[in-house]
Amino acid sequence: MARVIILRFRDLTVEDGGTITEHLRLLKRFDMVWWGWWMKQWEVAPRLLFQEIEQLIETKGPVTGYLFNAGASKLYRVKISDIRVAPQGDRISTPDPEKSPAYYHRGNYPAWFLLQSIDEVPFSSVRFIYESFPTRPEYNPLQFMNVPVGSLEQLRSIDVTLWVVHDDSQ
Repeated sequence: MARVIILRFRDLTVEDGGTITEHLRLLKRFDMVWWGWWMKQWEVAPRLLFQEIEQLIETKGPVTGYLFNAGASKLYRVKISDIRVAPQGDRISTPDPEKSPAYYHRGNYPAWFLLQSIDEVPFSSVRFIYESFPTRPEYNPLQFMNVPVGSLEQLRSIDVTLWVVHDDSQ
């Protein structure tokens, strides 16, 4: 059972479906694309988790993660081959403007993930078990801890932009 992250997003600055479309266009062109993580104002960047991911990539190569479109209730499996994290309490611009969608160029973000693949997967093909909500350390909904993720709607109801889950489907 693999430990993975799920990053939440919505198509707020582009048309419906535009976030994935923009990323796939650049992925097709460059075989990689940068994904900026937009955390909510009340969240904190899980620096230790990001360091763990960085070390895993360095020792084992790309790691699996997921993107969750909370607006359209769609799930995407991704391969993460690099991560860049802003200094504590700060945000950084894209590591490579050419390999990131243009809408990202207007802002800075707490972390960037270099993706090598983005594939839509049906929720029925995965089996996630909640582990933690690292962007909100004070948030500890015991009813979810170590239990299966029931649905994408259940994920959406938890007010975080990053989950750590165990992926029993790998």
